[in-house]
Amino acid sequence: MGKLLDDYDFRGADLKQLPVVLLGFGKVGQAFASLLEERQGFKREGIELRLAGIFDRGGGVVGMALPLGEIMAAKRTSGTVASVPDLGCPGGRAGDALSSYPHAVLVDASPTDPTSGEPGLSLVREALERGHSAVLASKGPLVSAFAELLDLAQRSKCRLGISAAVGSPLPSLETVHLSLRGSTLRGFRGIFSATANCVLSDMESGVSYQGAVENARRAGILEPDPRLDLEGWDTAFKVLILARSFWSPTLPLEAARVEGITGLAGSDVTRIRESGRKLRLVGTARKGPSGEVAIRVAPEPLAPADPLYPLGPAEKGAEFDSDLMGRFVVWSGKAGPWTTAATLAKDILNIAAHPTPLAL
Repeated sequence: MGKLLDDYDFRGADLKQLPVVLLGFGKVGQAFASLLEERQGFKREGIELRLAGIFDRGGGVVGMALPLGEIMAAKRTSGTVASVPDLGCPGGRAGDALSSYPHAVLVDASPTDPTSGEPGLSLVREALERGHSAVLASKGPLVSAFAELLDLAQRSKCRLGISAAVGSPLPSLETVHLSLRGSTLRGFRGIFSATANCVLSDMESGVSYQGAVENARRAGILEPDPRLDLEGWDTAFKVLILARSFWSPTLPLEAARVEGITGLAGSDVTRIRESGRKLRLVGTARKGPSGEVAIRVAPEPLAPADPLYPLGPAEKGAEFDSDLMGRFVVWSGKAGPWTTAATLAKDILNIAAHPTPLAL
């Protein structure tokens, strides 16, 4: 990416195009492709983001003028973008597309596997080794190989954008790396799972647990593996990745104590609500005086004075505690594939504009 920034004048009068290779064409991938089409590649930012390749488990399509309507229709009917007539490449690899576009940025919107980091990890690693910056919505590579990927990016003089993997559209990274610069971050806590928030909000209204989970599925905010959201691991992964970014790239997942919402009865939720509080799944990370970091994810009753209390269904929020600037609180509106797609675009544009603090 350093070569890209040297070759292209992003601030000049002539519009330049930045090829983007997309891995994963589920809800987030499709929202990202649709967003680029709707916003004309964000030309108003002085550079046009152009999809140069879309890949899923079945293969891919490559080209700088991809017919999005045909690609989405092929995905619906056959389950893979590789079935697009004349353009599809069954078994095609996103890495080959990166070879065709030496300045391309990789976007990983593939399903999360925190153990292996695949299918995204191998491609993200390959992209960084070749000098391509990568922007991730997938948490898997960042849970399984954060320190390695950060080191690869630094050695290859390219960048990692991870905002979409840590509770989009919350500006958590910007808050700490920019707004709290010069301060020491002592800890943070937040509601990072829109799904868990939505489920608990529904249960407060008398909806059964299974009914609330089904509502979240219909809203498009449930992970492909719902256990990640409901057992607390989605929140734990986000808190871990943030803690690694803020404090220690090698912080192990074993530092997290995780309790989800699967064991809650509807009566537990309504009883707490009747007391004037709200039960919410809260992720917390705290750095101790000797440098140790403790991560905890668990349902917590929130009193009305708590800054996270006002958050509505499917909304997210976080509170950051620093030594010099006190506490910062950020909230976001309703989350979903569209806001994740917008966060991916934001990270690419930030990398292209060269603001070092906004990408790793």
